[in-house]
Amino acid sequence: MFVAAGLSTAAAQQPDLADPPAAPESEPSAGEPIAGLAAATAALDAEDEVLDTPGPEIEAYVTRLEAQLTLRDRLDHGEYSEAVPVAARLVELTSVEFGERSTETAVAISNLAESQRRARLYGDAEQNFLASVDLFRQLGGEFSESVITPLVGLGVTYQSMNLHPEAVTALEEARTVSRRIHGLLGEQQVDILNHIANSMVSMEMYEEADAQRLAGLRIMERIHGENSLEILPELYRHAMWLRDGYRFDRERDYYGRAMNIIRGLQGNQSPLMAQPLRQIGNSFRVQKLPEGRGIGSLKRALEILESQPEPDMLQIARVLRDMGDWNVAFSKIGPTGDEYRRAWSLLNGIEDGEEWQRRWFLEPDYVLREYPSTRGLADRSDPGALPGHVLVSFDVLPSGRTTNIRILESVPPGLKDDSSARSIARSRFRPRVIDGEPVPAEDVARDFTFYYTPRESDD
Repeated sequence: MFVAAGLSTAAAQQPDLADPPAAPESEPSAGEPIAGLAAATAALDAEDEVLDTPGPEIEAYVTRLEAQLTLRDRLDHGEYSEAVPVAARLVELTSVEFGERSTETAVAISNLAESQRRARLYGDAEQNFLASVDLFRQLGGEFSESVITPLVGLGVTYQSMNLHPEAVTALEEARTVSRRIHGLLGEQQVDILNHIANSMVSMEMYEEADAQRLAGLRIMERIHGENSLEILPELYRHAMWLRDGYRFDRERDYYGRAMNIIRGLQGNQSPLMAQPLRQIGNSFRVQKLPEGRGIGSLKRALEILESQPEPDMLQIARVLRDMGDWNVAFSKIGPTGDEYRRAWSLLNGIEDGEEWQRRWFLEPDYVLREYPSTRGLADRSDPGALPGHVLVSFDVLPSGRTTNIRILESVPPGLKDDSSARSIARSRFRPRVIDGEPVPAEDVARDFTFYYTPRESDD
């Protein structure tokens, strides 16, 4: 199967969540330091993973509160590599204050593992999640509620390591504890079930994955009622799940159901109507179907939001952005960029507007995506299949069209060069916007990955 990974070289994406648990080989005796504490303090000295030396900055954290505040700030700002040594220092301080075998230390080790996971230090994260689970169970028993968070973190870590059977095991264990503590309808299960479904898709267990997602939706329906506003977020998540599986008609059915719920409880002019309307428009665009109902849904969402007594400018800007995407994807005479300009202008007047401008408009993103042909490729499960890729560089014009397409690297050379270049030429991108004006973007990159079976004549 051809898997196209649309990653810009200018912006690294965060890893997907992944995790499963594994029982430690042996429990430490009462006098031994726990494995998590040893790993945490070792992280301060690991020259190749964190810092050359702990340095005065890390040693300066002399109180737990100081280290906690710094850790939270670095995580909030996405400074994950910088967060790791702070989290390790926090484990040290917590252990000194509360003891190595304390709930507080177990929490600190779990937080260190989460920092390591976000920094993509998956091996270290795995060991510390396991240490945290082990310590929580020593303190609170096999079904301690505290083990749920590190078990889910462990599962997410395993997913990032492409160890999906292990991820499912860890996540199922977390769900078992959750059901025992919170009952069969505990809402905490829903996110766990969604993680399990993601791993099952990676294992090509599609029917089982659908069953997990539906189980989560059914739990929300039984807790809140089938026609309540509380189930809307889960309806939207399930609709996006269907979109990811290219089941667009079924996706739009769920948005229609959401609209019926909102209409029945709050009427046709409720601002809540904007979300399903906007996603219906986006669904048609992702399907590459320029049907009038798509742009009509976006216009209706904009009309509803602008008619509110106190309009939500961020939501209006989001709809305008999506309308700009629609015009880039389907306009026959060329997009004007007016929707992007209006969205940018609105963001100037809201809190965190600059961050939204950067997130939406700094790096070109697909608005209509063509994939390379899968002809001549192998399934990754085929014996002898090898991974290949084509790295393509190109420029994006203010119209969203591409030019100056170059193949930077291909493995094996020539196998999918033409197909990958052609897919970029046929795709459309949201252009870069600077100070409210669409501008050219140079040296944008996409890396297409796939599996192939080498011929005997290949070196």
